[in-house]
Amino acid sequence: MRAQFRLLLLPTLLIISLVVLAGCANDIGCGTGVGSTGGSGSGSSAGVSGNSNCGSGGGNGGGGGNGGGTSITSAFLYYLGSSSDIQAASLNSSGAFSNLNPYTPPVLASSSVNSMAVANGQFLYIPMNGFSNVQGFSINHANGGLTAISGSPFPAQAADDILAVDPSGRFLFVGGEFASSISVYQINATTGALTPAPGSPFQSFNLVFANSLSVDGTGKFLYVGQTFSTNPVVAFSIDQSTGALTEITGSPFPLGVSVVQADPSGKFLLGLADNSGTSGDHHVYVYSINPSTGAPTSVAGSPFSTVSVPFALTIDPSGSFVYVSVADSNVLVTSLEGYQLNTTSGFLTAIVGSPFTNLPIVAECQFDQSDSHAFCMNANGFSVLNLDPSTGNLSHTIPDLTTTNNFPFAVTN
Repeated sequence: MRAQFRLLLLPTLLIISLVVLAGCANDIGCGTGVGSTGGSGSGSSAGVSGNSNCGSGGGNGGGGGNGGGTSITSAFLYYLGSSSDIQAASLNSSGAFSNLNPYTPPVLASSSVNSMAVANGQFLYIPMNGFSNVQGFSINHANGGLTAISGSPFPAQAADDILAVDPSGRFLFVGGEFASSISVYQINATTGALTPAPGSPFQSFNLVFANSLSVDGTGKFLYVGQTFSTNPVVAFSIDQSTGALTEITGSPFPLGVSVVQADPSGKFLLGLADNSGTSGDHHVYVYSINPSTGAPTSVAGSPFSTVSVPFALTIDPSGSFVYVSVADSNVLVTSLEGYQLNTTSGFLTAIVGSPFTNLPIVAECQFDQSDSHAFCMNANGFSVLNLDPSTGNLSHTIPDLTTTNNFPFAVTN
């Protein structure tokens, strides 16, 4: 999700939250018996559920304490704090979701950050918008701590706004909202240090706004969406040895989308008209990827109708389920929608229970690699949603985490 829409959405979510809490203040039955405080610590309330006046907030715990006992960490969440720092939280095996303590947050040069990505579960990368560099940190999986990678920050040869990592964690691609080129780096598998790929940055006459990047599941092709659905999608082949980019035959492709996301199998490319929710386009577009050439072609039945206007999408690591954050006709965030992806045909079918009106209102989600949980932005911080791998249904049993800021963020196990 882009920064400009975040600024529009989060006040909306906050208004929804305040209305919910106001309803609870006048109803002593609100939230009774729902959720629990986490671990041995305490947290501020992030909303309640269980009463018709209370909506679908986040339980009573607000994230709780340290989890205690012999619980082990299930996942780490990193997000931009309110003081240009990188905050961190963990979800443990007992379901306690809390900020890391002790933890020393690295401080960035600016809060002008629109993207984060984790490579190989080991390294966190952050492009610094306007500073022409990429910050890199190694992740200590024993305690979640971050340590600056030697040589960081790494100069960004072109844009410094949006990034993507190939599935094997070999290459890092960096683009930007107003960029006509893409920087490519080789990732040192041991240290995480970045080395520019030969020929980087890569330019194309067809590229103007490199602000939505996605690498297919095989790591062979990079797809670039360009802000507006009227702008074509630019596609590149990736040199498997160096990471160098070559625009593929037929590119750019007038697909009618500006947001792109490839599925884990490498078979399909999914797209949305825009990332603002203002397009009025109630569809998810699905294209099959030619495994030899990388050219995308609409699958039978595409585009697939959604209930509201999608502005962000995520695909679970199994590649079976697609979830879209959506906005209503007033461009207000509304209930998350979910669809099953036929892994043979690419056909989308609504998951039973979608839209998920029983879940918190969330603006963007990311799955951990274990395919167990989706971490989602809400009005007050983050919600964790549990995935049923057989049906794609989502449930909300873990108390929410209250934070002062929640964009951008990245998740790793």
